[in-house]
Amino acid sequence: MKRILSYVALFLSTSVALTSCSTDDNNDNNKEVKEVLVGKNDVTFTFNHKMFGEELKYNTLNKANGNNEQLNVTFLKYIISNFQLTDDKGGVYTYPKDKGYFFVDSESNDFKVTLKDVPAGYYTKVKFGVGVDQEKYLRGEGDQQEFWDLCKKHDLTWGWLTGYKFINYQGTFINGTEEEAGFQLHIGSHGSKLDNYKENILVSKEEIKVSDKYAPLVDLNVEVSLLLDSTDKIVLKERPYIMVDAVRAPKIMTNATTMFSVGKVTTKQGL
Repeated sequence: MKRILSYVALFLSTSVALTSCSTDDNNDNNKEVKEVLVGKNDVTFTFNHKMFGEELKYNTLNKANGNNEQLNVTFLKYIISNFQLTDDKGGVYTYPKDKGYFFVDSESNDFKVTLKDVPAGYYTKVKFGVGVDQEKYLRGEGDQQEFWDLCKKHDLTWGWLTGYKFINYQGTFINGTEEEAGFQLHIGSHGSKLDNYKENILVSKEEIKVSDKYAPLVDLNVEVSLLLDSTDKIVLKERPYIMVDAVRAPKIMTNATTMFSVGKVTTKQGL
């Protein structure tokens, strides 16, 4: 009897082992073998402005935000800079700083930012700044004359001593039952005295695949309502014109970091 039980136990253990090996083999076979990516290509980001999850319609009165204020947006402009891309293995690619300053301007329909010659990889995170960092600003006007002149053309500068307007946001608003009134937000660092430059790190649910064959298109959704109604509440009725403001400007820049998220990623084949 004991001998029979021993044979049964041996049979069962062998069956379990074979089943386990078979399962491991199936798992190995089911693992996705990623394409080996080589070369480099462009990555294009499109900034899609939204209001409460819908496409932002300019010169149209929107529903009230959490501050009980309805906004009619004339335009939104801002500076984007210092891109970094992190791949699926944790490697970080930093876009060249001397080429890494851009602007988005709804008034001139400039919503795209293209990074040239990005190395091949499966990227999963995007990091960028809103505004111009102090290191760049303190290099002086001569170091960045071309970008300064471009920003000046798009009303994203003050005088050099005050510096860049990181955000230029204008329109009208209604608070409760009051009459419609204008608002202007010109937000930036105050020379070298107050640094309002902020950075974002965004995670993409879809891999951003780059190679000599793939030039991806990435949608970055921008929830504009969060600029005034997010981490901090900015009530326009209290101060509709916010410019060199050491209290409110940093809060608005903190809110700005919450506006952005990665949307659709399109793996476009191209040179």
